[in-house]
Amino acid sequence: MSDLCRVLMIGHLSRDLQRRRRDDGVIYGVSTLCAARTLLVAGHPVVATTRLTLEVVGAARVASVAQQFGAGSRVLVEGHLELREATGIERLPLADGTGEVLVRVPRRELVLVVATIFNADPPLPTAEAQRQPAQVWWDEAA
Repeated sequence: MSDLCRVLMIGHLSRDLQRRRRDDGVIYGVSTLCAARTLLVAGHPVVATTRLTLEVVGAARVASVAQQFGAGSRVLVEGHLELREATGIERLPLADGTGEVLVRVPRRELVLVVATIFNADPPLPTAEAQRQPAQVWWDEAA
């Protein structure tokens, strides 16, 4: 049996989808999903935010998602996780302070590759539904 790595997350997009192109010509979009939760630490509420990189693959899907969702949109995302390895370059100062040296640093990043994305905001009631009196299941005369 093969392993299953499916993820469902609800969160807010922290930035608009950025369109990019890989070396093999595949177009993809990148954004960041932020999911916050409140924890109690020593009796005080602390908000813990988790940031996860999203990747939408395919030119048509990137255009559709970019048109529907922007920064701050609350979305429900389904997809799978991939561990990406890359090499970054950092500038480090020399010990004697005379200059800098460039150092290659291996980096790992967990990426959520999007299969489906939905609007997670609850629908607003229509004006007609707001005018209707609330229906109750109990007898108000009692």
